[in-house]
Amino acid sequence: METVILVGPPNSGKSSIYNLLTGKLRHVSNYSGITVDNAESELLSNKSEERKISVVDLPGINGLLPGSYDEAVTVKTILGLDSNISSFNGVAVILDVNRLEFSLGLLLYLRDVLGSHAQGPGSERLVAIINKADTNEVLPPEKLAKLKERIGVEILPFSALKGDVNVLDKFFRHNLKEGSVKAEKKLLITKRSLDFFKMSRENISNHLIVVDDSHETELLAKVEKYHRDARKILDDIFSNVKAPKVVLTERIDKILLHPLWGSLIFVAIFYLLFHAIYSWSAPVMELIDGFIGWLGSKLSTLMDDGLLKSLVIDGILAGVGGVIIFLPQIIILFFLLSLLELSGYIARAAFLTDRLMGFFGLSGKSFLPYLSGLACAVPAIMSTRTIPNRFERTVTIMTIPLMTCSARLPVYILLIGTFIPSTQLLGFFNLQALSFFFLYFLGGISALVIAKVLRLSFFKGEGAGFLMDLPLYQRPPLMTAWKHSWRQGKIFLTKAGTIILTFSIVFWVASTFPRPTDVQLASLEGKSEEQVASFTLENSLIGRVGKGIEPVLTPIGMNWKMGVGILVAFGARELFVSSMGTMYALGDVDETSEPLRERLKNEVDVTTGRSVFDIGTVWALLFFFVFSLQCTSTMAMVMRETGGFVLPVIMFLYMGLLGYGMAFLAHTFLM
Repeated sequence: METVILVGPPNSGKSSIYNLLTGKLRHVSNYSGITVDNAESELLSNKSEERKISVVDLPGINGLLPGSYDEAVTVKTILGLDSNISSFNGVAVILDVNRLEFSLGLLLYLRDVLGSHAQGPGSERLVAIINKADTNEVLPPEKLAKLKERIGVEILPFSALKGDVNVLDKFFRHNLKEGSVKAEKKLLITKRSLDFFKMSRENISNHLIVVDDSHETELLAKVEKYHRDARKILDDIFSNVKAPKVVLTERIDKILLHPLWGSLIFVAIFYLLFHAIYSWSAPVMELIDGFIGWLGSKLSTLMDDGLLKSLVIDGILAGVGGVIIFLPQIIILFFLLSLLELSGYIARAAFLTDRLMGFFGLSGKSFLPYLSGLACAVPAIMSTRTIPNRFERTVTIMTIPLMTCSARLPVYILLIGTFIPSTQLLGFFNLQALSFFFLYFLGGISALVIAKVLRLSFFKGEGAGFLMDLPLYQRPPLMTAWKHSWRQGKIFLTKAGTIILTFSIVFWVASTFPRPTDVQLASLEGKSEEQVASFTLENSLIGRVGKGIEPVLTPIGMNWKMGVGILVAFGARELFVSSMGTMYALGDVDETSEPLRERLKNEVDVTTGRSVFDIGTVWALLFFFVFSLQCTSTMAMVMRETGGFVLPVIMFLYMGLLGYGMAFLAHTFLM
């Protein structure tokens, strides 16, 4: 099978073209840094064509001198140093019509490195696709012909959003000749760039010439030469008149990038985002809640009493059903974030926060991984590969889990919805929405403060400069945003059907066995079903574990039932809600279930007569979930990215102690 690699600057549309050609759903956006590793898949047309071709989507590069780990992935592939893609048959360079000079400079550099493999009669293995031609700035045929003649490469103007995939497919098949592509010239790189390759000099001696970092200016001057050549070519063919879309973008940026107005708009946008998550999802959640309740009632009438019925209703349905009700919030969160990404605003948000991030020892490069952490820490940690400074990257990895991920939402919804009144402040601000905003803000500001402490102590050193392309504004395609949000929803449902299902069954077993003895059952005669279930739970394996850790939890206002919920949450944070239902013998519940909320409100400590869930305990629980690292997948990803277990252990300990300490303060001062 022949292989074609897609190369281009960040945010040029490589992943969109890859998705179009292969039918895949690789994450795309309107800012750089989304693609941080490679992906390979066959063309959709392979089903009907005799010639089989696969396409590889690579991270965007600004040149062939890597400045980050993700850029090194692409350069390694081009040079044939990637063990997974050791050879390829063609290179398609994606040129952004709105940044044609920059894109063309990269193409000229790449053409020079590939040499005769890139051009010449019968050996055309380098082609160019001018993407984003949907901006009504399609190249006139006569100018396109002149450009093709000047650079000696076949060119296709195309729109990844509106273009016909058959046109793109035929362009690939017609213009890419058989035979492998190899770099004919050795690439000059600095020692600093070599570190991003994670390879020894012996393995790269045939492809690279490593020079001292003092020669970096000379290498950058060489890159600049290619851009000057590109500028001359374009000046000879095109006029210097600004496109209307460029003028509009500049006008909007005068407001959105203004130090005062831009910052106020930034805060308003994200407040409204969190307000929408809570308010827009309510009707759909009620429908899902009603369906789960109806299903539980039907199964209860169809099944005979016994352990199997308990497993299905109290274990599987209570665990999984109590989690899938969060699907509306997950989809709304990702849909709104996708709209912001696709419009081009997220890149501006990174620019606005660069000065703030710099105060805490980071740069705007860390903003995007932090933003990804609002969804899930695992891909966010992967996205730190775009950060060139090793110390900055490590500190960003160590603080990303403090960002409020979507798995925390169920716990926040349960506790805030139960104990925080839905009142209006100043006639506009909803107190529950403000509580949500505060928890998100607390996680974010804590990540920055801890990053500052780490940068001043264990990870000292100068930070790298922040350079990021600001894309042109565009109307975000609603279907693309919907597809991305639904894809994340399916990932959430898959998690509910696998990890959460498994933990639900394990939790049911641990909360059901050992069964009460005949003597104990006799003493329970005449008691209600809920009282029998509560006794069984307290004497079960999980109840005994909870009782064992209760002395540690007492200083932060929690009892053994909350402790069990916290332990279960280490498997999946969402399970805290359903475990509370089991703890209080309520069966199938979710974060909106009124029986669970009423039970939590009315729970009284028999020894003190005080409410178990007073405001101090509620905020202690919330603070613990804000700060503690309760995600095994995150720790596994940190181990993979850092190459050892030391950092995950340090993170688990410092975040756990921080969560306990903040919970103690909340319980002490708010009780």
